[in-house]
Amino acid sequence: MELLAIGDVTVDLYLALPGLPEPGGDAHAQRMILRAGGSAANTAAAAAALGLPTALMGAVGADPLGEWARAQLAASGVDIRGVQQRPEAPTSIITILVTPDGERTMLSYRGASRFATLREEDRARLRLASFFHLSGYALLEESPLRRTAMALLEEAAAHGLRCALDPGLPACRMAPEAVREALHRTQILLLTEREAGLLFGPEPRRGFTEAPGLRWMVLKRGEQGCRLLGRDGEDLAIPPFTVSVIDTTGAGDAFNAGFLFGLARRARIETAALLGNAAGALACTVWGIIGSFPGRMAMEQLLQEASRDPAWSPWRALLAEAQDCLRGSHIPDGA
Repeated sequence: MELLAIGDVTVDLYLALPGLPEPGGDAHAQRMILRAGGSAANTAAAAAALGLPTALMGAVGADPLGEWARAQLAASGVDIRGVQQRPEAPTSIITILVTPDGERTMLSYRGASRFATLREEDRARLRLASFFHLSGYALLEESPLRRTAMALLEEAAAHGLRCALDPGLPACRMAPEAVREALHRTQILLLTEREAGLLFGPEPRRGFTEAPGLRWMVLKRGEQGCRLLGRDGEDLAIPPFTVSVIDTTGAGDAFNAGFLFGLARRARIETAALLGNAAGALACTVWGIIGSFPGRMAMEQLLQEASRDPAWSPWRALLAEAQDCLRGSHIPDGA
């Protein structure tokens, strides 16, 4: 097992709408889709689909929806032994309203996710990993999940794991001090420019001053690709892939998976970022991530198509490295 992720595990109800209603109004969905979800769960499932042995830690309710979510994750190739079934609350639910441009509005009930506790077997599983990924949704409020996440992050750093943090917009707004505390044990920060602005103001490099152990900051920019900032002054813009967008939910989570997959395969940082852009783009072509993420072969095809595009000429060497990275991966049995 190479990657251990921790955060919310949810059931996501997607409603495809022609537009959002006015306050007090009505809207009739053109389509309804049910997926297992949660930011950390999405990253774990996408990483597993790319061939990276991945385990997830979190919690669902002791109810049929929780059993279904666990089964969906297991079918995606994720090690779910760390996904607890807790009696304190029902499984977390998110209603996701998606408009024709692919943008989403989310209504969340956190439910059982926040009751994940730290067990000795989780510590043992952590020691088998090379990477630890923390979703900022685990930090939203004082809870067993926050305490568990922070304890595991501290242990991961002490054991020499490469620790990544995706703070997420809600945690940057609602729990910035918890995010800053987590930053002190983080080497890789994965966030949007909007989140960076909330944490660090107009100059994101301030993050390197606040977090002495931070080595890389990856600014996810959606249809503009991403920007890599390094402690030693690196500043690289990595181009995006153009796809037909259906739903942007989980695109940033899939980016995290592609990026960490690249690092686990010992790719250069810019190659890992390109893989992140590719995974994020593919996530926009389907509804949700878990059970629908297109996977390694689709990513290979996306990279091959780009390599034939004259606009990608300056990036062909990077595309070739990314393809080599994918071809060298292994899909676990049952994934």
